[in-house]
Amino acid sequence: MAIKVGDEVIFTVPIRKIKKIVPRWKRAPRAAKFVREFVARHAKAEEVIIAPEVNEKIWERGIEKPPSKLRVKVKVVEEEVEGKGKVRVAYVELPPEAKRTVKEAVKEEKKTEEKKEEEKEPEAQATES
Repeated sequence: MAIKVGDEVIFTVPIRKIKKIVPRWKRAPRAAKFVREFVARHAKAEEVIIAPEVNEKIWERGIEKPPSKLRVKVKVVEEEVEGKGKVRVAYVELPPEAKRTVKEAVKEEKKTEEKKEEEKEPEAQATES
């Protein structure tokens, strides 16, 4: 089933497939290429434009450790290109829930832990009195 022009679809790209067959020092660049190939195949697009946020998410933990899976939002548009006529172009972005970075998630966890500790302290003082 092809994606219709103008539709937005969320895909989960299984980057783990290439992690096993590519040397460690080539994993992130190959993962970016794999995302492009995967979207082109499933969206039936001739061109794939990857947003910088998606690339940053792939490279977030360095060249040797790209994520095993990546959820991406794909929007297919038909554009006029010189010499080719109308071409299907797929724009790849991160979905809204995936825009958090690992550092932001760690910061939020620390804040929630601190709040829990603050709530426990007054309870402990009240029982002592």
